[in-house]
Order: sequence, then C-alpha cells, then structure tokens
Amino acid sequence: MKRVVPIRLLLVAGLAISLIANVFLVGFIVRGERQARGAGFLAESIAAAYPEEIRAGFRRQLRDNRPRVLTALRDVRDARRTLAAAANATPLDEKTVERAMEDVRTATDALQRLMQDLLLQTLRARQDAGRP
Repeated sequence: MKRVVPIRLLLVAGLAISLIANVFLVGFIVRGERQARGAGFLAESIAAAYPEEIRAGFRRQLRDNRPRVLTALRDVRDARRTLAAAANATPLDEKTVERAMEDVRTATDALQRLMQDLLLQTLRARQDAGRP
C-alpha cells in the first residue's frame, strides 16, 4: 500500500476548502445581485428600531429612490476599492491614500445622509397621515 505524504494531504485539504469557499462566495455574490446590492440590508439595519409601519414605508422609499440609493452604494464601493488599491500600492503614496480615505468618508457620509433623508420622509408621511 502506498503511503500518502502529509504535504499532499494538506494540499488536497487546502484545495477542497478553497473550492467550498469559492462556491459559497459565488452564491453570496449572485444573491447580492438579486437584492439590489445591499439596499435590502440597509433598509433593515437602519429601520430595525422602528415599528413595522415605518419599516414598510422606508422600504417603499428605497424602492421609489432605487437609482439614487444604488448610485450612493456604488460610490461607497468604488471609493473603498480605490482606497484598497492605494493602500496596497508599492511604494506607498501617503497623499494618495489620504485622498482615497477622504473619498470613502465623503461617499459614506452621502449614503448616510440619503438614508436619513428617506427615513425622515417616511416619518413625515406618517405624521401627515394623522398617525402619531
């Protein structure tokens, strides 16, 4: 009987783990594409502290403003990618990294402002409807 070298076992185990991780990531990405790239997660995380009526109204606001929300999410994602590229560049250019960090802050702030504006519109609509 042929004895299996421990390095080969480790290699096979590593490849199996890599394959499983890739399948999981592909599923996650495909699922994310169907769910407006994070908008659903944002809706639930922002409105979780509010009654169902407010959450439903907020989700409606997100649907009605989908292009704006997706643009803001894309801007955050792009700014983060730019930061990662700048941070991994050799040699490190601190000024470029600092500008990229500022762009991430600006994009994140814009996304947060948009979400808060949509939530405020939802709260106003509830008040205008005569509910406390």
